[in-house]
Amino acid sequence: MTVEKRENSMKARLSTIPPKVKTIDTRRGSGAAVERIRGYALQKIRLRILLRDGYACRVCGRASADGLEIDHVVPLHLGGKETDQNRQALCPECHAAKSAIEERGRGGKS
Repeated sequence: MTVEKRENSMKARLSTIPPKVKTIDTRRGSGAAVERIRGYALQKIRLRILLRDGYACRVCGRASADGLEIDHVVPLHLGGKETDQNRQALCPECHAAKSAIEERGRGGKS
């Protein structure tokens, strides 16, 4: 048997061996590590965070009754938790600026 035939035979046998370790997605910016909260549960959380933060943006201090957005301090895709300690109220401008910085950190175009 020639060396080439032996190599082809070995490759054929190796391709039939099932992997023992699962492949994980390690790319930055892969999907969220936890399931997102939606619906009524999200509205209760939103109200709780707005009350805690005094209906004011945590960055610039702008007060608003309905124009604030709830943001994760550490994004879920970077390992942030779905806890009140990892949430903050931000005005749309501060939230957009924070999101743009995070996107640049991920290699995005923002």
